[in-house]
Amino acid sequence: MRSKIVPKEMIPEITRGVFVEYEPELPYPFVHYPTRMGVFHAFQQEKDGPLFYCSCQKQGVENYLKVKERLSFSGLPKASQLELMEIFIQNIKFEDNLCHICNKVCPKYGHGKTMNETKFYSIYGYYIKALSYSYGLDNRFRDICYPKHIPGDIVPLLIAEEQYGGRLVLDEQSSKDFKRYCENVIRTQMGYFAIGKKWTSEIKLLELIKGIFPGYTVIHQYELDHLKADIYIEELQLVIEYQGEQHYKPIPFMGGEEGLKRRQERDKEKIDLCKYYNLDLVYVTYLDELSEKVIKNKISPYLRERIN
Repeated sequence: MRSKIVPKEMIPEITRGVFVEYEPELPYPFVHYPTRMGVFHAFQQEKDGPLFYCSCQKQGVENYLKVKERLSFSGLPKASQLELMEIFIQNIKFEDNLCHICNKVCPKYGHGKTMNETKFYSIYGYYIKALSYSYGLDNRFRDICYPKHIPGDIVPLLIAEEQYGGRLVLDEQSSKDFKRYCENVIRTQMGYFAIGKKWTSEIKLLELIKGIFPGYTVIHQYELDHLKADIYIEELQLVIEYQGEQHYKPIPFMGGEEGLKRRQERDKEKIDLCKYYNLDLVYVTYLDELSEKVIKNKISPYLRERIN
């Protein structure tokens, strides 16, 4: 299994501007690779058909456009910038399970070798950078664009510095930690081993859930209307939320007291959405031991309810 994810032979990298590859293992087999400095893959079902992006990267694409297009149209009034961004976003097509990660398929072309990075990163670096956008940072894993999208379990371990104009930037060590966190998420999604697990409580929880329910559909970052649930077990109609310290204590670069209030309001909104869709909801907090026994004890009452 591991050799298929990270083959022994070198994966070639993109060396020219426009590159389309036919990959029959994917549902939409015509793959448009990013440029060397790019981020996202696009997919076509037919060679002359419309371009689609994988739904798992929807938040990342939207965040990317909001950041980049704002810079491209900086000469226009802010209202016009926002209007143009929405037009871009509304015209992009998304479909589920299109990408290499969702299908657990090694891409034919990789990101390329980068100093001090793993071989896994040299292959899946584009997806790791795309995930950084989904989590509210840029593809340098440094500039914080949308703090509310940063996963809860890593927030307390990040240190941000305020730059000119109020821009928040991670310090050097936090940037490295966040980059490793994103890589571990992609590794886990590919069924590959994670590295440096001390920053990945949510990912450890995800691995535990998959181990406890091997025959079930376990979805990470499940879309719940306009919000996202950390983990969803489809057959049990069960949402599992990991709640880090920032759900209970104010974190300075996450908005302090006001940020805490907003997060708790969103938590309340998730409770209401789960009730509306008849989904059970289980919380795992930063105070809980992440072990199979503890997680089974938390989930077992809901499991019995669904079976009965």
